[in-house]
Amino acid sequence: MLDRGSYTTKILGSGGIYPYESKIERYLSDMRDYFIDRKAVEEILSSGRNPLIYVVYEISRELRGELNVGCTVIYPGKIGDEYHFTKGHFHSNVTTGEVYIGVSGEGLILMQDKNGAFNVGEIETGTVVYVPPGFAHRAVNTGKTELVFLAVYPSDAGHDYETIMRTGFAKIVVERGGRPTLIDNPNYRRI
Repeated sequence: MLDRGSYTTKILGSGGIYPYESKIERYLSDMRDYFIDRKAVEEILSSGRNPLIYVVYEISRELRGELNVGCTVIYPGKIGDEYHFTKGHFHSNVTTGEVYIGVSGEGLILMQDKNGAFNVGEIETGTVVYVPPGFAHRAVNTGKTELVFLAVYPSDAGHDYETIMRTGFAKIVVERGGRPTLIDNPNYRRI
């Protein structure tokens, strides 16, 4: 008999996983400094609205060598012309990678290392994306429905949100001519 918690989790049709240990909700007020169009952010918040941008359901393991599982749901929408996205992070343990598995919706994953090397990949139903060690990663919902994906990563990976908060990502995804378009981030500060 296994004694370290449940080893079976279900993906819910509405997004998310069950059972989960923690649920993190990120509202616009939590991400006000991440979006490029600060005027649009303040207009939305000052009107009394505070849209939910994304939710992460997580099952964490404590022992080295085990894997954590998370399920992220990014809601559709834009702030100004920039699509909703996750905060993005490096791993504190720079030797750890991560795998994303697309469950539903459509979007992109932005990846960059501390030297400025940049890559972008698609996330959609059935897509498996590998994030190599040393690469920050951020998911972006470019569709009209929720973008739902699983994330699997080592239990000792850790999350470094601070670096991305200071530097941003080199590229952002905005709507141009009715389509998602990758452009240079005018606020990006190279490490």
